[in-house]
Amino acid sequence: MFAYRLQLAALVLGALGAMAIVSCTGSTERDAQPGPTATFSPADATATWVAFKPELDRLAAESRERQIVQATITAAAAFAEEEANLAAAATPTVEAFITERDVIAGTGSELTPTPAATPAPLLPPARAIATGEVDRIAFSDGRGSVHTVNPDGADLATVASGSLLAGQFHYTFPVWSPDGGSLVFSSFLIVANSVVQSALHRADADGNGAIITLAVDDTSQSGVGPGVPHFSSWSPDGERIALTTSGEFGIGTILLGSYSGEAPKGIALGAPLYVNWAPDGTAILVHQAEGLHLIPVTGSGSGAPVAIGNGSISFNSPSWSPDSQSFAYVDSFGGKTSVVLTQKSDLDNYEVIADADVRVGLGWSPDGKHLAIARSSGTAFHTLSIYSPADSSERTVYEGDIRAFWWSPDSSRLAIVEDSPVIDLAHMWSVLDVESGEAIPLVTQVLSDEFLFVQVFFDQYAESHHIWAPDSSRLVITGALLDVDRVVLPGGAADLPETFDSQVWVLDAAGVEEPVSIGRGTIASWSPR
Repeated sequence: MFAYRLQLAALVLGALGAMAIVSCTGSTERDAQPGPTATFSPADATATWVAFKPELDRLAAESRERQIVQATITAAAAFAEEEANLAAAATPTVEAFITERDVIAGTGSELTPTPAATPAPLLPPARAIATGEVDRIAFSDGRGSVHTVNPDGADLATVASGSLLAGQFHYTFPVWSPDGGSLVFSSFLIVANSVVQSALHRADADGNGAIITLAVDDTSQSGVGPGVPHFSSWSPDGERIALTTSGEFGIGTILLGSYSGEAPKGIALGAPLYVNWAPDGTAILVHQAEGLHLIPVTGSGSGAPVAIGNGSISFNSPSWSPDSQSFAYVDSFGGKTSVVLTQKSDLDNYEVIADADVRVGLGWSPDGKHLAIARSSGTAFHTLSIYSPADSSERTVYEGDIRAFWWSPDSSRLAIVEDSPVIDLAHMWSVLDVESGEAIPLVTQVLSDEFLFVQVFFDQYAESHHIWAPDSSRLVITGALLDVDRVVLPGGAADLPETFDSQVWVLDAAGVEEPVSIGRGTIASWSPR
C-alpha cells in the first residue's frame, strides 16, 4: 500500500512542483499585457451533454437484456459535426437516465447477471426538502454503496446500493444539498479493470425514493482524481449543480438542473480548473489555468465570462466573502504576486491586501470577519495567517508543514492537517483557536485515497465537502488512525502494516472524548445543518 501511496503522492507533489517552477521562472512580460482572453466562452468552447439513441444491436452483444442512454461531454467546436450525426436519431430527452447495465466480460459463455441497484428511468419525484436539524453524515463505504447515518452510528440509511464487481455500479462521493434533504453522488462502471462509464445521480438523503441519473459519460476517462469521478457543487438555492468531469475533451464543467430538468450548459473547459459558487448564487468564479473569470448566473441560465485581473497559477480556488459582495484571489503585478480583494459589483475595484507566495490557499470565515491565508514556498504551506478586513491587519496564527485547513461553522476555530514529523505519508489533525492561537492535537492518520485528494484540493472542496458538524463540536474524517507510540520503533523507524481498513471517524473537536468509528468508509461529509 505504501508503495502505491508514494506513487500517488509523487504525482500530486510533482504537479505542485511544476506549478512552483512555472511561478518562479515564468516570464514577467505577461504582467504588462492585457488580461487573458476567455478560453472557454460559449462561442469558443462550450461543453454539453448529448444524449444518443440507444444502439440496440451493439448493446445486445454486451448484454441482450440491457439498454442505456449514452452521453458524452463535447466541446462546442465539435458539436456542429455531432449534430449532423444525430439528425436521424430520436429527439433526446432533457434529462439523461441510465438503466441497470451488466457488461459480462469472458469467453462468451452464458452467464447470469448479478443483480445490482438500478437508477430507475423515472420522472424526477417531488423535491425532498429537509426541515429542522439534519445532523447526519453521508459516506461511501468503499464497497460501492452510499449511506447516511447519525453521528453515533445509529439509524443507517442506504441511499444507493452498489458493488465492486465488474459490470456493477460503484457509487461514491456523496455531496449534500444545501438544505440537507438530498444527495448527489457519482458512479463508476468498471469492466476488465477499466472504467467504461461514469454518471452523476441524485437521491433523497433518507434512502427513500428513486435514484435519478442526471448525467452519463461513456468515455473511458477515470475521473478528476483517484477514485473521484467528478467534482459536484450545488448552487446555494439547490436548483443547479456545477459538474466538473474528465471526458473525451479533457476537464470541463457544466451546469445542469438538479430538479427542474433544465438543459445542461457548458461553462468551462481546460485544466487545471476550479469552480466556486457565490453564496447568493448569482455568479460563479472559474479559475482555469492562469485565468480567473466571473460568470453571471440568472434564473434563465449563465452569461458570458468576464476576465478578472492579470492571472496567476499561485492559487487553486478563489474565495467568496459570505455576503457575496467580494472575493479574494491571487494576482500578478509587475512580476510580483499578491493576495487581492475585488468587489463583485465593480470588477475594476480591487485592493491588494497581502503578499502572496509560490502557492497560496485562501478561505473566508463563515461570519465574514476573517480571511485565512496559507503560504507555501514549496509543497506544504509553511504559515497560516488571519487577515481582518475591519482594520486591514494580518497576523500569523500557525507555522508548520500544513496541508489543509477548514473553518468551523461558528468561525472560532480552524481544523488543520499537517505532515507527521515521524511517519512518512501520515498526517496529524489539530484544532486551532483563532483568537488565542492555542492548537489542540487530535489524531495521527493515514488518509484514504479519496480523502487525500480532498485534502490536496481543500480550498475547492471547502463549500461542498463539510468535515465539521453544524454545531462546530466534532469533525468527520476517513482513513486509518495510528497509535504513534506503538508504530514508531526505537530509532525512529515506523512499523506499519501493508494495508489499512479505512474507517469513518468522528472526532471530538475539543480533544476530550476518544475518536469513534461509525463504520467502514472512504469518503464522508457532514450535513450542512
